[in-house]
Amino acid sequence: MSYREVLAQLHASELRKRLAWRCPLKGHREHDGISHHDCYDKLHKIDIKEKIAYADIEAEDVSADYGIMFCWKLLDAQTNKMYGDRITLEDINKYKSKERNVQPKEDTRIIQSLIDKMSEYDRVIFHYGCRYDLPFVRTRAVICKVRFLSYGALYQKDSWIILKTKFKLSRNTLENAALKLLGRTRKDHLSLSIKHGCLRGEKWALDITERHCEKDVLDLRDVYKVIFFAVKETKTSI
Repeated sequence: MSYREVLAQLHASELRKRLAWRCPLKGHREHDGISHHDCYDKLHKIDIKEKIAYADIEAEDVSADYGIMFCWKLLDAQTNKMYGDRITLEDINKYKSKERNVQPKEDTRIIQSLIDKMSEYDRVIFHYGCRYDLPFVRTRAVICKVRFLSYGALYQKDSWIILKTKFKLSRNTLENAALKLLGRTRKDHLSLSIKHGCLRGEKWALDITERHCEKDVLDLRDVYKVIFFAVKETKTSI
């Protein structure tokens, strides 16, 4: 259960108590027990942990108006259970069109399923997610007429930002970080023929792409575990 779901189930008297409370920390006096629930819980010895996940997407192109999403993977940090979805031949056939100016929407269903799954968490961790994954999904959601999560609904963390600001590697890619900091990587690379196979809905190509995405999420988890100590937890919205 996410923290938001926990708050939603609190008794009205407890909610009133939290809203009336003011954080005693310097510079925090304008915050109540909802906006600063971490402080409230710590001072009142309440242990409600954030529900966290690691995530990654694979897409045809780096720009969301030129490419569609092929698949996504999300790893629950607490249970270590992997979730995911990918486009199917049925998705591709559903949005066939001979109109030259129609925006591609073959990924509509999996955009929705990713947003639904992310909404179950308090914080999602990506690598380069602030510059690529999240803007890409948000843009695809608008194009596909899928409601994206509003500002403040979900917190994010980005291993790329941590590497860029707190470490000094030759490249801040996930592959390089895994190799240099962990001594190993699961990383492989997707060829153009594999991406074209995904566009045609071919199972072999989608299988490879899905495994590639899952490997990235596992590397992300392992890298994040050795670098997160370098930064404090923030409430940065998606």
